[in-house]
Amino acid sequence: MPILETFKKQPADVQDYDIDFSEWLAGFSDSPASHAVEVETGITLDNHELAGSIVKVWLSGGVDGNTYKVTVRLTTVGGRTYEVEIRVKVKED
Repeated sequence: MPILETFKKQPADVQDYDIDFSEWLAGFSDSPASHAVEVETGITLDNHELAGSIVKVWLSGGVDGNTYKVTVRLTTVGGRTYEVEIRVKVKED
């Protein structure tokens, strides 16, 4: 599963991250149907939504010095599934 990017946030931040599936979808005559988001224990998944080919993930919390894996899975109308990961490093500045 590809790791798209590593993001940084402070423990008190509430941040949103856009996961864009448009490049993957460009190879098909298909469109997004649903999505799922999983986060490692220690960081909070506040919200997530699908808008076109972008999944927006809202995260808060986390412990200073820890890095958390966030898995985002997109399923298409035609039944294709694609899963990616981002990493969120929590660092108190």
